Amino acid sequence: MRLTRLFLLTTGLLLSLVTALLLRSVWADWRHVDAAELGLAAMQRAYLDMKVAEKASAERGPAIPVLNDTEPPDPAKRARLEDFRRNSDAAFDQALAALAGSTDPASVSARAQLDQARAELARARVEVDRVAALPHAERSAPGQRITRAPIDQMFAVIDTVQSAVTTQSAAAEAVYPELAMPLVGARYAAELREYAGRLGSQFTTPLATQQPLGHEDEREIAVLTGRIEQLHKLISLQARVSRAGAALQAAIATMDARYFGTDLPFVRELTERGLSGQPYGMDSAAFVGRYVPPMKTIVELRDTLFAAARDAATARVAQARRDMAINAALGLTVLCIELAVFLLIRHRVLLPLLRGTQAMNTIMDGRGLPSDHLPPATRGDEIGDMQRAVAALRDATLRRRTLEAEREQLIAQLRVASDTDFLTGLPNRRAFAEQAARLLAQGRRHGWPLALLVFDLDHFKRINDLHGHPAGDAVLRAVAEQARGQVRQGELLARHGGEEFIILAVDCAPDAAGQLAERLRRTLADATIMLPGEASLRVTASFGLACTEARALADLEDLYRDADRALYRAKAEGRDRVCRSETLFKVLS
Repeated sequence: MRLTRLFLLTTGLLLSLVTALLLRSVWADWRHVDAAELGLAAMQRAYLDMKVAEKASAERGPAIPVLNDTEPPDPAKRARLEDFRRNSDAAFDQALAALAGSTDPASVSARAQLDQARAELARARVEVDRVAALPHAERSAPGQRITRAPIDQMFAVIDTVQSAVTTQSAAAEAVYPELAMPLVGARYAAELREYAGRLGSQFTTPLATQQPLGHEDEREIAVLTGRIEQLHKLISLQARVSRAGAALQAAIATMDARYFGTDLPFVRELTERGLSGQPYGMDSAAFVGRYVPPMKTIVELRDTLFAAARDAATARVAQARRDMAINAALGLTVLCIELAVFLLIRHRVLLPLLRGTQAMNTIMDGRGLPSDHLPPATRGDEIGDMQRAVAALRDATLRRRTLEAEREQLIAQLRVASDTDFLTGLPNRRAFAEQAARLLAQGRRHGWPLALLVFDLDHFKRINDLHGHPAGDAVLRAVAEQARGQVRQGELLARHGGEEFIILAVDCAPDAAGQLAERLRRTLADATIMLPGEASLRVTASFGLACTEARALADLEDLYRDADRALYRAKAEGRDRVCRSETLFKVLS
């Protein structure tokens, strides 16, 4: 086989293998990304199911007063129940909408469980309405538990919804085994909130009728209290084992202080009163007003646990996408380099050798020498000529690339120097204008809100007059450093001139922009700035804030003028404050 054909076959085989490996790697990475996204979606659907359980459980609260209402019935109680029913329906709609179109087994099972729970809730509501329509004497007769049946049906609804939560959580845990603890903890917290609600439901009817607690009530209260304590221990144990962060520890501490430190002792005291026949000292409305608010700490703990798992899963999805992009880029780079190497070998090595071989064959055949390919006298001379030519070309190329690199580096340095304020290291006014134009175009494409914050140091001339210009420079550098620490990634901070600074934030609502301005104002006011010579002082700044929709803005200069007018108003009103532009804020209202 001739060398040219062998080279082509080898090249094709190697390129095919590299391409196959690249496609296999990209496919595996894509499957990883897809699995990570499915796991995150299952986690988010599990949270929506938890919200369904929360809202359906909360519906029991206004249902009990309606069941125990006197005659004539109170329309306000019925209206409150209808509001809670609408909240439950909205939670069901949102959870089922998230499952629409999903064909994985976990989603199909969860959808069936939610449909079943919704049907159970509809039947429970019918029963609530039927019992509420009965005469009050029949509903409140001693020893009768007719109002208990509808509440028991609503308990069953939550059990069915919790099954959907477990199904979706299990699907997420299969993808993220390391997140099993916070997900299970969130489920425990959801169950804890449900059992806490059931415990409160045990007292509403006795309190409404001022009847003592029976033996069945005593048994159910004991069971519910035991389950609540068990879930509390499980959550606390998981927090210790997983070395919970500060946010989770704070949520647990708040729940311990408010619910377990206040609500449960209150329930025990009320249980003793009810069992001993003593007066309760309150009605059901007062009980709900005292017992229900601390239960919100359980929901906050659930949300904190879920947020920790969701944030970790979101980071995993982002990392999987980055890995896929990096691996694909590296694979394509290797493929291109390999193809380039093969072409280089063919044109720079193989073809010259073939021409030399042809010339040698011509000489050996006695057909004379080709005029354009004269063979060398000796092989050593030809190799030496080639080596010297390659070395000369290499040196020339190296010198050229070095000069080009030095030139590009010099251009980059000049560009940075022209765009950077030499004193503070922030972008200067020219660089701000260029970058702001790009951010404005991006905001228009996405329909984002824009916020422009202009702030000016108060009495800066007095600092220069009293302490000298080196002190003024130190103040400007310190203020720039403080401001740099407050802006988020993607927000543009620049020195606009003199003692004036400017911040442009895209996708920033007015409330968030106001919080940024107020946070920066407090940071500057609280900072102690060291001056040359071990002296120090504090400075304040006045802020002007203007916000608008990017699509409603023709020119950034209009936004700057409104922010500048707000800045001057802050100066006129006494400095060290944030004033907002009223003109462009109306566009957002």
